[in-house]
Amino acid sequence: MSRRWSAVLVLVAALALAPAASAASEWTRVGTGITEGVSGLAAASSGGWVMVRDNKLAGQTRVALLSDGGTATALTWPGTAPADLESIAAVPGQPGRYVVVGSGGAGRLINVTGTTLSVVRSFRLPQGTVQNEGFALTTLGASTVAVWGNRGSPTVPGQLYAAVFNPARTTFGAVTSVAVTVPWPTKNIRHISDVVLIGPRIVISSASDNGNNGPFESAVYEIGTVGLSSGAASLTTGTPVSLGTYPGHKVEGLACVAGAELLGTDDENLGGWTTPSTWC
Repeated sequence: MSRRWSAVLVLVAALALAPAASAASEWTRVGTGITEGVSGLAAASSGGWVMVRDNKLAGQTRVALLSDGGTATALTWPGTAPADLESIAAVPGQPGRYVVVGSGGAGRLINVTGTTLSVVRSFRLPQGTVQNEGFALTTLGASTVAVWGNRGSPTVPGQLYAAVFNPARTTFGAVTSVAVTVPWPTKNIRHISDVVLIGPRIVISSASDNGNNGPFESAVYEIGTVGLSSGAASLTTGTPVSLGTYPGHKVEGLACVAGAELLGTDDENLGGWTTPSTWC
């Protein structure tokens, strides 16, 4: 083989292994400072978005509405607010109803009507209650299925979990799980920083967290599918397929609805940002 063709093959192989370049270029600031990042996103049934913030102290925002133009409207949490919310998922077929979950696996079923938030019920994840970063819901046949993820670390893979979910009772069926690792970022990696379901497709974000001032790096990957087998949830995963890379930001929120996708970031001291994307 000639040196010329050898060089071409090496270049092609390198491109195949490299993370896909990000198509996102327009970022909108949706919060300033460490208390106004985006730790989870869902499409709002009335238009726009609903986001959660991973605050821990009394008086700090937990849930906010987000307009398509980037204006955030904080919602008042009735009673004692949960700490460290990391994810939010719209309940399929129930407009205005959402599930929010904290990093320690404590969940709430909430209802949002206008700018009023009410808590319907509290629950806990049956497994995967350490450093939980994502929770998503989808409908498969007549069943609602939940997928959630623990972030992992440079030395520990992320862990993905799935189970049939009963929204009326906030109960779970048999749980299945699988380890997840991604090739990039490579420094201070959180293999899973959020999870979104597009039908059966599982899309995750992964992020590099180098402290409250960064620098940050993120990527979005499609990693497999969720299904049903004998009435129980099943997970099929393979080599992560890069859908985009996002240097300079720590992506923690993924939302996808017909005709619109949004990424949200929790850039700690640098605040929260969003950008549209095209991976749905």
